[in-house]
Amino acid sequence: ALVIDVMKPASLGFTVPGMVMEYGVDKATVSLVPFFALIGTVVGSVLWGVIADIYGRKASILLSAVMFVGTSICGAMPSLAWNIGMCFMMGAAARGMLPVTYALLAEKMPSKHRGWSLVLVGGLGAVGGYFAASGFSALLQPEFGWRILWLLNLPSGLILVLLGAFIPGSAKVLLPRGR
Repeated sequence: ALVIDVMKPASLGFTVPGMVMEYGVDKATVSLVPFFALIGTVVGSVLWGVIADIYGRKASILLSAVMFVGTSICGAMPSLAWNIGMCFMMGAAARGMLPVTYALLAEKMPSKHRGWSLVLVGGLGAVGGYFAASGFSALLQPEFGWRILWLLNLPSGLILVLLGAFIPGSAKVLLPRGR
């Protein structure tokens, strides 16, 4: 979840040159894509936090991942305006992963190890996300173009959904069920 959360904004830097060429607009206009993606992350942070408090951390992470899978359609958007809108949705979906994952980890970790563990997990997620974005860009973009970086939302999001079985539930959700 953390790698995906970092990978998507990091991918923006690799898609901008392709968008400039394909859409025939300047960099300032294309910069609306990351701008609206970041606005989406702000909206997503609040939205997914509320959903996590009501339905539990695991449900929030998995619902966010399903929405994230849906945003893989960004790779097929015919215009810059559609890409801007979908990147807002992608930012909102991806941002459901980071704060909720941290909250879940903080709930589950013993207080003795919580500080260094959360920093380690955050650092590994950041490094993994940047390596994933740059690695996929280097490997796939020359052959398939900038759109492939958006289409990668599909397999990466599906992997997270499949690994959802290993995400522990929140105490708030499990305790009333006797678990």
